[in-house]
Amino acid sequence: MEQRIVVVGAGHAGGAAAITLRELGFSGSITLVGEEAEHPYERPSLSKEYLSGKDAAPVYLAEESRWSELGVDLRLGVAAASIDRESRTVTLSDGSALPYDQLILATGGAPRQLPLPAHPKIFPLRTTGDAKAIAAAAKPGGRAVVIGGGVIGLETASTLQELGLTAIVVEAGQRLLGRNVPGDAADWLAAAHERVGVEIRLGRCVAAIEPDDETLSLRLDDGGVLEADLVVVGIGITPRAGLAEAAGLPVGAGVLVDERYRSIGDDRIYAIGDLALRRFGDAAAPQRMETWAHAQSSARAAALAILGQPAEPEPAPWFWTAQCGHNLQILGDPAAGDTVVARGEAVRLYLRDGVLVGAACLDQPRDFASARRLIGKPLKAELAGDPGTDLRKAAA
Repeated sequence: MEQRIVVVGAGHAGGAAAITLRELGFSGSITLVGEEAEHPYERPSLSKEYLSGKDAAPVYLAEESRWSELGVDLRLGVAAASIDRESRTVTLSDGSALPYDQLILATGGAPRQLPLPAHPKIFPLRTTGDAKAIAAAAKPGGRAVVIGGGVIGLETASTLQELGLTAIVVEAGQRLLGRNVPGDAADWLAAAHERVGVEIRLGRCVAAIEPDDETLSLRLDDGGVLEADLVVVGIGITPRAGLAEAAGLPVGAGVLVDERYRSIGDDRIYAIGDLALRRFGDAAAPQRMETWAHAQSSARAAALAILGQPAEPEPAPWFWTAQCGHNLQILGDPAAGDTVVARGEAVRLYLRDGVLVGAACLDQPRDFASARRLIGKPLKAELAGDPGTDLRKAAA
């Protein structure tokens, strides 16, 4: 009897899972369900090339015709309403039901909202529709306030400044990128923003937003006031685990899964991408990973598990961000290091007991590529800190 796989969530991770299943030889039926009308696409360009207009379309995972060639049944513009684990069916918002033998959840997350009234000039940035709305409101000479000094907020501020607006970033923390970027690397990007004219307000929260004719007045917690023609909120996402929770699956800040992305409560159900909550390496607690690379790797890991194929070695986590004409790449877990090796002005290597556990590289793709090969291996710190020495020669 033909095996049936249903993938709920037609974003990057969900789309990659469907493609990978076919590439690995799965011959049964695959149904991919997505709330957006768009075919599966990658999100990184939304705050950069797509927002700026340099790219007329998002980066699609595959051409439209390719999905037909792969035999993937796309159900777009419709949401999954419920999961019945006993009968193994997913009911959609249009009333139809999809039976499954294996179910992959890739519902990602929803942008966190401010605890303030909504307004048509206050935008999230998570979808192509969000990016189009921001671009339509972004007029040269206008004033933009971006709330949140993480990756999305800073990339958006950089793009808006490039489009001829004046951008101000308001960040509640005492530094930028406090969640996943080491301090030196955050300082590099803060300096880059300053050079192009983006103003950064650290340690500040927005207490109120008041509409005033054509503009918005943002009152900060220190009493300061910022005037804006548009506001972009980039304060992270909330994992969309409600569907899984309603089905009785174990959840926390995401859907709890094992190292192969199988739900710890149902071995026929998997969760991947931003939704997956699992332990990585020797981490003390499960965590989620919101990166392009993890969307790819988790999709592949789940596909291998579903097909009963051996697990592959797990790559070290990494991500990149492009802002203000610079490319920052982060590898591994810099916070786990007990020693920081400065390799010139734009590379930091993080060692624990002499072993490379993380790296941060600004516009240094060659060193980053070498670090990816050396992660988890002992390094000679003195050689590694000499930018004139090939990093590969620093292996102990």
